[in-house]
Amino acid sequence: MTDDKHQDQQEGEIEISVETEIVDVDGDGVADIVRETVTTVADVDGDGVPDFIEQTTTTAIDVDGDGVPDIIETTTVTGADVNHDGKIDDDEIEVESTIAVREDLLEEGDAKS
Repeated sequence: MTDDKHQDQQEGEIEISVETEIVDVDGDGVADIVRETVTTVADVDGDGVPDFIEQTTTTAIDVDGDGVPDIIETTTVTGADVNHDGKIDDDEIEVESTIAVREDLLEEGDAKS
């Protein structure tokens, strides 16, 4: 005797894509801005409809041209079909953002205020 419920189960699928953009603002051959976007889409139940989507964008900015990032900003947008209605509604989306700035840049900005 076979269990029909188990035979009908489909495997879930996860797709991950990474895109990188490099910008040399001053033309010196050194990247001034690097932006990486990682997108993860998961169909947990195997029905062909995404149940979870997460996109994280990290931007590193070299303000002084020394080749080392001075500002790093990360933004993550996450959506999950919590109510299992086949779509991700506005109330099922969360956005989180962080910014890290080299300390002496903050001090310079405070002195000018």
